[in-house]
Amino acid sequence: MTVLVTGATGVIGSHLVRALKERGEDVVVTIYTEPKGRFLSETLDAVKIVSMDIRDYSHMLEVVSRYGVDEIYHLAALAKVAAAQKDPMNTYRTNVMGTVSVLEAARQCDVKKVLVMLTDKVYGNRREATENSPVNYSEPYSTSKACQRLVTESYMETYGMDIVLPHSCNVFGYDPFSSRIFPNVIKKCLRGKAPAIFTNDKSVREYIYVEDLVVALLKLMGPRKRSSEGYHGVYNISTGWVHTNEQIVLKILDNFPNLPPVYTTKDNLPKQIDVTTMKSIRKEFVWGPTWSMDEAIDSTVAQFIRYKDDWGLKEVK
Repeated sequence: MTVLVTGATGVIGSHLVRALKERGEDVVVTIYTEPKGRFLSETLDAVKIVSMDIRDYSHMLEVVSRYGVDEIYHLAALAKVAAAQKDPMNTYRTNVMGTVSVLEAARQCDVKKVLVMLTDKVYGNRREATENSPVNYSEPYSTSKACQRLVTESYMETYGMDIVLPHSCNVFGYDPFSSRIFPNVIKKCLRGKAPAIFTNDKSVREYIYVEDLVVALLKLMGPRKRSSEGYHGVYNISTGWVHTNEQIVLKILDNFPNLPPVYTTKDNLPKQIDVTTMKSIRKEFVWGPTWSMDEAIDSTVAQFIRYKDDWGLKEVK
């Protein structure tokens, strides 16, 4: 089977590509920026690589047709809240019209199934949002993903396409080039520097380890047990790992007992959703994390050490 993965150099996409290769799938990936580092070099080894902008519909149609794509995992997106707030035009073009490009190419080429990756942030400030909770508008990133969901549901309803829309909580794992809390804190600790805890940041997030998320995505694209049908529509992928940023920093510091945190405040914290957690009411989707959060953090730290040359670490402190 030929599988197309957009956003293959991102944290989810890279780990997904590795899992698909292990299953023996014929993998085609789209990339927008040149990959760097040994981890991505290993990830993209023996896959077909297409450098392109997903918003280029003609190119997307050509790729899906040329390779005879059977399934698409659409993960490519502009996913940074602060960057989206600075550049909403490009965020909407990529997250919304890029998705239209992928879906229309899939429709024209009769792709069997499509996964469109969504986020818990479409639910806004809400605890235990379910698949039936309404989507909400907020800052540009969250709103672009809400629009992405509406566009995808339109394709499902209008054209009868087989699409699954997983909504994930915040993903962590080996992700050396982003500015999110896990890579920032881990890299700082490995350099022997104490991480900061911002006492004026009261936001609460729910987290999932990328390896567990990949297992969930692969399951959603497969058949359901005791049923001839597959999974279809919206599914929340949640863990119950709900933490403040302070709690995350302290958990990471369990791996660095000689580094105390620095408590401080930060001016001009970006406006973000303060509280978002999810639960699923889709009884046919039985899934749960196989890693504990502490094990997942240990594994992530170990990968940052293994691939230390990727992000410039000379020696582990």
